[in-house]
Amino acid sequence: MRRCLTHALVAVAMTAPMSALAQENNNCPPGAWFCEEVEPPSDPTAEPPPAAAEPPPAEALPPPPPAPPPPRGKRATRPAPPPVVVYQTSPSGPPPQVIVVTPGSAPPPRVVVRRVIPPAPPPPPKLRWRRQWGVNFRVQGLMMGREHGGAEEAGMGGVGVSLRYRPVPAFALDLGADLLGGTDYNGYERTEVPLSLSGMLFVNPRSRTQFYFTGGLNMSHAEVERPWGEAAASAEELEQRTEYDYFGVHGGIGLEFRLSPRLALNIDALGFVRSRTDDGVVPEFRDPETGRTTDTSGGGLFRGGLTVYW
Repeated sequence: MRRCLTHALVAVAMTAPMSALAQENNNCPPGAWFCEEVEPPSDPTAEPPPAAAEPPPAEALPPPPPAPPPPRGKRATRPAPPPVVVYQTSPSGPPPQVIVVTPGSAPPPRVVVRRVIPPAPPPPPKLRWRRQWGVNFRVQGLMMGREHGGAEEAGMGGVGVSLRYRPVPAFALDLGADLLGGTDYNGYERTEVPLSLSGMLFVNPRSRTQFYFTGGLNMSHAEVERPWGEAAASAEELEQRTEYDYFGVHGGIGLEFRLSPRLALNIDALGFVRSRTDDGVVPEFRDPETGRTTDTSGGGLFRGGLTVYW
């Protein structure tokens, strides 16, 4: 009788913890392999959860790595296959993604993304200035004032050429010769050959369009044809009045347009002042109103040309 009572008490005592354990099992951590899957009671108002994607078939899984050979003297035992762990994302949102990880399989290759910075380009080579020689071909026009008795048709023009030497970027020497013809200040037909030595100072020598100042010395020889009706004191005086020699100075400004390292266009404007250096006794210029005479003259020269460098 006592044994039956004892067995009954033991049965009642074990029933209570088993019921508590059953309640705890309903709240086990998700994904634990020792938990049993229990379906919750259906709710007619709730929406059915999206179906989870099925794991890939076993044929798609990579084979497990081969087991290492057992040490000598020991019997090889085949280890039990490890469990397959399945990680599933939350059912809410986009379709679930199933990730299957098999313990013991080779890990996926590690991908390291590195930003490749290209090396800095080498500095540009330093450009050294090379001395330049050049030949300038030009056309030009001579303007003379008409004040104090100058001829209305006075004006001369011509061509010229010069050899140019540029030892540094900002400076050049120009040795030139020109040929001019036309009507002079007195209204006579004149032919003149000037020679000049000029210095050119470039303000911005590294630009394609370069501004420069120019100035220097000049000398010239002219021949004038007088009308036969004019009287001359003697044949010697007549000969002296038809040929003139001059020496003077000039200066001006200009622009040089570089078309290429070898070609350049230029325009400039020069003013000059000169005086006679021959032995003539009769002055070249005479003011008919005041009667004043002089052998000093001046004018303006406008030039445009092409320079070839090498």
